[in-house]
Amino acid sequence: ASRDASQTLVELAAPSLRRLADASGETINLAVPGVDGVEHLAQEDTAHFVGVTDWVGRRVPFELAANGKCFLTFGGAGHRQAKAIRATGYATSIDELEVGLTAIAAPVLGATDIAIAALSISGPTARLHHRIDELAPLLKTEANTLSRQLRGAA
Repeated sequence: ASRDASQTLVELAAPSLRRLADASGETINLAVPGVDGVEHLAQEDTAHFVGVTDWVGRRVPFELAANGKCFLTFGGAGHRQAKAIRATGYATSIDELEVGLTAIAAPVLGATDIAIAALSISGPTARLHHRIDELAPLLKTEANTLSRQLRGAA
């Protein structure tokens, strides 16, 4: 994505990141698919000190990250969990990227239903694992809101 497109995305996503951070109490990220992995564009931190990693500027492998799995499933090369991800509308990464780290991600879909970005909630597995069912609907709502805004802005 061009710098301008990334900037627009970050600005449009800011309210969603804030709402999700407030609702979950965990770290929220906005990421896009890069050439060789997931690129994190923006992050909203929370009151917790434990388990906060600064992901902005970090690239992580598609296969291991919840947001990466969204990119592979919606418009990428596919993923072994793709069927489940399409069915539920979100992906998880539990102790895969880092032991003790859990993330949930939902795709932000462009006009052709290709994931142009993803929103994710991440935190310590001990805290987040049992809240996946509770938080996934909120995450999907914000991702859908952002999808609609981007289609409107395009």
